[in-house]
Amino acid sequence: MRLKITILLLAATGLIVAAGPANAAAQPSAEDCGAVRLTSDLPAPPAGKIARRAVSIGANCRIVRGPVEFVTAPAVNAFDATATYHTSSEMYDCCRILMTALYTDSTVSTSGGMVTDSSTTMSTHHNREPWNAGWSVTATSTSGGCRAECAAATYAGHAEFSYRGIFDPTGTYYANVHDTSVVLNGDGSATCTEAVQLRHSFIGWNWQHTCA
Repeated sequence: MRLKITILLLAATGLIVAAGPANAAAQPSAEDCGAVRLTSDLPAPPAGKIARRAVSIGANCRIVRGPVEFVTAPAVNAFDATATYHTSSEMYDCCRILMTALYTDSTVSTSGGMVTDSSTTMSTHHNREPWNAGWSVTATSTSGGCRAECAAATYAGHAEFSYRGIFDPTGTYYANVHDTSVVLNGDGSATCTEAVQLRHSFIGWNWQHTCA
């Protein structure tokens, strides 16, 4: 199994953030860790399992990478039960509130080592605050696939999120961007590449991503 992690941590800015409601976008932390980009490749796991990894922002804005785990897949009603492969890219704050997320569900049919038919769908999640504020989806897109038989079909999903609420009434400070790529091979195997770009990040934020 080959796992590639690429991390780009840009300069911290030292913003002081006041504590607020549990579903707020930022943390009660005195240290803004600046812009962060995280990417990870995960293999498709064995049947009945999901490949999962968590990456968190620790003390002094240090990136803490957890191990790749193969764990029992959730009940089928947690995913599109008709799909062959599933991915999730979820960004949590330090209070375990899911701020933004991108999910994909892909299907593939193969014959003679070739992809004969494939498709993918995409969905998102964004946390809202009770006063009609919080995170919002600003853009989504999907692309890829094969027009005819091919050795591998690649699908890309993209979602952009902005935040306007108690921690930033202007809506210009926070932004999360999720990207997911799924490669469906003619031999029945698959790989998933996921990335998240954070305009600003804080100690305790946690990215969890899976391929199933």
